[in-house]
Amino acid sequence: MPSPAVQSAVDVANWFADQARREDLYLQPQKLQRLLYIAQGSYAAMYYGRKLMPATFIADETGPVEPNIFRIFELGRPKVPSVPLPPEIEHFLSRIWRKYCHHATDYINKQIQYHDIYKRAIKRGLNEEIPFEEIVRFFSGMDSERRKAQKKIVTKDGRKLQKWVPGAKATAKPTNRV
Repeated sequence: MPSPAVQSAVDVANWFADQARREDLYLQPQKLQRLLYIAQGSYAAMYYGRKLMPATFIADETGPVEPNIFRIFELGRPKVPSVPLPPEIEHFLSRIWRKYCHHATDYINKQIQYHDIYKRAIKRGLNEEIPFEEIVRFFSGMDSERRKAQKKIVTKDGRKLQKWVPGAKATAKPTNRV
């Protein structure tokens, strides 16, 4: 697996905290956690499974949490100097920020609580890890494609329905019933 794009999740969390400060907005700790999770998943989907940052997310009651960042930012932004991020990473994070900064934390929490990967992790138990591979599949859309493939519609007489494709040969011959 290639190395993460950023050395530390603290650098990404600091970037979001600094961005909120520049815009004179209060960044709730839960919202920071959700932005980190969304950024990690979106980056992985965009860059073929590469991690944005070395981070592990666990299932908390309210949504995914990176426990180290939670602990470090528990009492506010730590006195850790901000490290300049590469311009392409700043651009990527700016897009995430613009998309989600105006949403209420509760709204983002509710949206993420519907994610299948979060539901599976929280079903296993509180503080269960959400595997990075599942995050990649979910944000890449492969998780929903797999679910669609597993869905099969069956008629009353037990035949499986399949999507009609023009020019395709029939899979079952019709029976003559009188």
